[in-house]
Parts: sequence; structure tokens; C-alpha cells
Amino acid sequence: MKRITGLLWCILLLFGAAHVSAEDGGILEASYDYTDPAFRGVVDMLAMEGHSHDDLSSCNVKQLYYAEVAEMFNKGMTKDEILDYYIQEQGVQALLAPPGDGFNLSLWVTPFLLLLIVFILIYFLIKKWTKNSSRGRLAVEEELTLEDDIYSSMIEDERKKLI
Repeated sequence: MKRITGLLWCILLLFGAAHVSAEDGGILEASYDYTDPAFRGVVDMLAMEGHSHDDLSSCNVKQLYYAEVAEMFNKGMTKDEILDYYIQEQGVQALLAPPGDGFNLSLWVTPFLLLLIVFILIYFLIKKWTKNSSRGRLAVEEELTLEDDIYSSMIEDERKKLI
């Protein structure tokens, strides 16, 4: 009786292992190459609801996005079609960086224009300050020469009195 029970357990274990290996084979065949440049190009452009910088192995949201994009590539969609799909679903917020056309172009240009304006203002302020400080030095030097002349004439007068 023990031998029959042991034999049944071995057969059950054998069939169970065969079933699991068949399922794993199906999953492995459906997986997608995550190192494909086209795939990386799409995934790197998506914000993934704020999870784009998380680790793939521990972030369920990022894994879901990777699986969706891989499935879209398997269906034959192009990079632009996939990005358009996400933009239609979530808006421009689906992308990490806004596209460089239309009103979004101002988002790219405005910071550089502001920096340029600030540098120009700083240049003119420094130029004005240096100009004013040189005028102040000349005025002080003129006062010192006038005082020196007065003191030297007083000293000459005193010296003449003593001689």
C-alpha cells in the first residue's frame, strides 16, 4: 500500500511539473526584448504616471507600462503611433518632455530668454556701478588736492613768519 501511494505521488508530481513548465514556455515565448532601441526610445519618453525613474523589478506600474508597450510593438504599431495613443489617453502629461511645437515651444525657449535678460541687466548694472565709482574717486581726489593746496599754503605762510 505504501508503494502504491508513493508511486501515485511521484506520478502526480511529474504531471504537475510538466504543466508548470508548459505554462512557463508560453510566457517566455510572448516576452519582448526590452533592449530593442525602438522599445527603449518609446519607454524613455513616457512619464509612466511618475514612475519612470523607479526600478523595473520592483515597480508594478513600470512593469505594466513595459508590458503594454511590448504588446503594442508585437501588434505592429510604430513608435509614433504608441506615443500618440498615450497622448490621446493621458494628454501631454504622458510624456516626460513636452513636444517642441506650438505653444509648448515657449516652454523650451522661455527659460533661456529669461537667463539672457538677467545677464544683460547684470552687465549694465555692473557697468553703471563702475562708472559711478570712478566718478566718485575723481571727486575725492580733486577735494584732496584742494585741501593739500590750502595746507601747503598755510605751511608756507607759517614758515615765512619764522624766517
